[in-house]
Amino acid sequence: MSNRNFGLLSTIGAVVVMFLAPPPAAAQQQPYTPLIPCPVKDTKSKRPLTALPDRVIEPKRTSEGWPDLQGTWTSGAYPGGSQDSIESGWDPADIVVRGVCGELTTNTGPQASLLIDPMHGLIPYRPEAQAKRMEDLAAMYAPTKRMEVDVDIRCFPRGVPRASTFGGLELRYMPGAVMISDGFGEHYTWRIIPMDGRPHLSENVKLYMGDSVGHWEGNTLVVETTNNREGTWFDKHASFHSEEMRVVERWTLVDQDTLYYEATITDSTVFTRPWKLASTYDRNKNMNRATQESTCHEGGERFIETVIRTGMRARAAGLKGYALHVDLATGKAIRPEEQKYLDENGQRTSYAPLLPDQAAPDQPPVGPGK
Repeated sequence: MSNRNFGLLSTIGAVVVMFLAPPPAAAQQQPYTPLIPCPVKDTKSKRPLTALPDRVIEPKRTSEGWPDLQGTWTSGAYPGGSQDSIESGWDPADIVVRGVCGELTTNTGPQASLLIDPMHGLIPYRPEAQAKRMEDLAAMYAPTKRMEVDVDIRCFPRGVPRASTFGGLELRYMPGAVMISDGFGEHYTWRIIPMDGRPHLSENVKLYMGDSVGHWEGNTLVVETTNNREGTWFDKHASFHSEEMRVVERWTLVDQDTLYYEATITDSTVFTRPWKLASTYDRNKNMNRATQESTCHEGGERFIETVIRTGMRARAAGLKGYALHVDLATGKAIRPEEQKYLDENGQRTSYAPLLPDQAAPDQPPVGPGK
């Protein structure tokens, strides 16, 4: 299976599906086959940092006198990398509702959530914003148009801070600026961050990756990003923001091979208060970035067509639902306010499978025995 398909599968996995209304009689004449859970490989995970340690190294300096944080970094050894949800991490019962399945890996460590304020909690959405999020989760279940599909699958830039928490990054210096690339997952977006104290762009300019300016606070790289365009999410679980969002990111070298990342998000239009997330990165010493090629759009266009056709079939059959994360130990929704959707409709894990001509590239339809 190609890296592109793996990225797409992980993007659309980790959901619990519920029907909000029974299928009409016409749909019952052609019963839909329940999907089997995707195979999951458990791996041991390292304990991530949830705060900057009191003691960190004095990093090497570049010729400009900057702390040298350069290198390729990955968070793959820690739970929560490449998030389904920055609140709850991976759902161990990966059920892919689009009809394709691949081997997925779940990190079973002490912390799946990336949130550190509130610690292991929930994003503090305003009630009206949470209502919009539920609309987005319903659209994700069976999308009928491109705008209902995660921007990551549509191969647009992931936005900030998602680009920094997706699983890895490359950090390099150039005269007067820092370059950060989130080339993992075949997206390849670059942020050229000026370090000369210049002001932000006019507030009339809105960008997928926002407008970032940086400075040093001791040995910590601090980047403030404003001018963020609507439409990007923090994760794959419809965690959205408005164009008023301001993100302050902080990178600090803990030791020569460990990088600590922390981001503070402020958006009074959507959230009741500022909140923070954090991630830990290990130096990737064996990755040759020059050998990789970005092919997101080539494969993604075909895959999106498959997703839309499948969603339209589901809607035509009268199937409606939400993509919710559920605590498998208790059977309860991760977000307490979403519990009512489970209580009212019960938990079902079946979905209309793809027709043979709707199979994604290089992937067969999934059903019993597949």
